[in-house]
Amino acid sequence: MPGIYLHIPFCEKKCIYCDFYSITNKSNIDQFINALKNEILLFLKANPEIDRKIETIYFGGGTPSLLEPKHIAEVVEIIYNNFDLSSLCEFTIECNPGTDFIRKLPEYKSIGINRISIGVQSLNESELKFLGRIHTSNEATRSIESALDFFENVSVDIIFSIPNQTEKSLLNTLKYLLEFDLKHISAYSLIYEEGTPLFNQLQKGKVFPKNENEDYELYRTIQSFLLNRGFEQYEVSNYAKQGFKSLHNLGYWQHKEYYGFGPSAHSFYQSKRVWNVRNLKQYLAFLQNHHLPIEGSEILDEEKKMLEKIMLGLRSEGICLQKFKEDFDVDIQSELNEVLQEWIALGFAKIENGFLKLTPNGYFVCDKLTVDLTEKVESCIKIKDYQT
Repeated sequence: MPGIYLHIPFCEKKCIYCDFYSITNKSNIDQFINALKNEILLFLKANPEIDRKIETIYFGGGTPSLLEPKHIAEVVEIIYNNFDLSSLCEFTIECNPGTDFIRKLPEYKSIGINRISIGVQSLNESELKFLGRIHTSNEATRSIESALDFFENVSVDIIFSIPNQTEKSLLNTLKYLLEFDLKHISAYSLIYEEGTPLFNQLQKGKVFPKNENEDYELYRTIQSFLLNRGFEQYEVSNYAKQGFKSLHNLGYWQHKEYYGFGPSAHSFYQSKRVWNVRNLKQYLAFLQNHHLPIEGSEILDEEKKMLEKIMLGLRSEGICLQKFKEDFDVDIQSELNEVLQEWIALGFAKIENGFLKLTPNGYFVCDKLTVDLTEKVESCIKIKDYQT
């Protein structure tokens, strides 16, 4: 079943590392909400054959917790009236400490939200200041505590490999977080995305990133800490207690369909990927003229689908070898046995219950392994094509 993603582009302040589309001018929130509702209706009119039975809803951004609950309720009403939500099992909203979302928690619950994702990033004041976060560590912990008063399923995001971050400061953040009954933690290595203020600082020699060995040690610190405390690592950056994996994100990694609304949002359905304009003014102009705000699209041929299956499978719960063979006529286990045995010998992978899965060590080098496997699979296909 598909998921629905709604991109809310407003932020109180732009963090120096963030590459997601967001703006700090919040003067046209009402206009945006009307446009978002219209986009959903136009999308359904243009795509009458899509699967309307929805499994997950996710309000992301940006900072969705800047919206008033009435805005969220308006959008949700459109979704409820036009999709089949009888199988809806997860409804997430991202919240940012420092945006006064605590007072909104009871209304979130009444709207139907059942999962809160809080962007904490760190509980070290100097690290928060470096990242440009608008909250303090005390505000972050108060946000977690308040969210847990209303919701069982609370997730927290943290960032590691921050310049000047130490293993001790990272462990202090983790230890403090685990004083709460959190069900999910996402841990992302700081990335210097081109076009961000952080990247500009890097280019000017004002910041010095961790080297690969330092990044690995901090990654292993997080991994060891959480795995030893009842969390399962089910994706490169994601850890969950039993029964609390992010079902919406799992949908992406399992190559399920999803419908994205809002500026810069992406959709994937009927073997087609579609993406919206990355500009609020353009987005509003499209919808004022009753046009979908599409910037581009592509049809995924069998080879692209296969390569995405490899990439998404390796970074999450693995590749079902039998299903892969049925879908793409490539027997990874027999045709690429040499490379698989090498991975297994290095402790990077395992074959378990018919799935090729990466180990905790393998997750750290997931990108390199993905390139390795896709190149080998492409070679196999070329050989088969030549032979026929």
